[in-house]
Amino acid sequence: MRSLRKLKQGVWYEIRTQVNNREPLFRRDKARALFARVFRETGLRFAFEIRGFRLEDDLLSFYIEPADGFELPAIMKWMKQVFARRYNGLAGRTGHIWGDRYWSGILEGEPPELAAEKEAAAKTGVRPQGGENTSTLHFSPLFPLSAPPPPG
Repeated sequence: MRSLRKLKQGVWYEIRTQVNNREPLFRRDKARALFARVFRETGLRFAFEIRGFRLEDDLLSFYIEPADGFELPAIMKWMKQVFARRYNGLAGRTGHIWGDRYWSGILEGEPPELAAEKEAAAKTGVRPQGGENTSTLHFSPLFPLSAPPPPG
């Protein structure tokens, strides 16, 4: 039996989820582009803040602070299901995209990226943004905490 996920209000979570069978899915341009669109749509549908976003060949990891901490499962379910359905349709395939349940852990305090940004901003007055290279996409922050869009 699965253990219950620990959920709290007003905390940051560390999230990791693996592609099924460690397939290097995100080496494909169409998979990365589609995931970016789905992730942005997730940000329009739910209110949360993101730090330290990493999309590797077969792994997704980031820090998230949902406006409602109890919405974390809904956020992850929507994002993963919508990406899987759309990617399968786009690639003409069927079956699982994601390996298992996503892993989540509650952070005590702020994510390391946020603490480093605040320290740098205090020293220089400049807020650094994440870099990007060919194997890892890094956005910090991608979505500001905001009110969710109206239903409908």
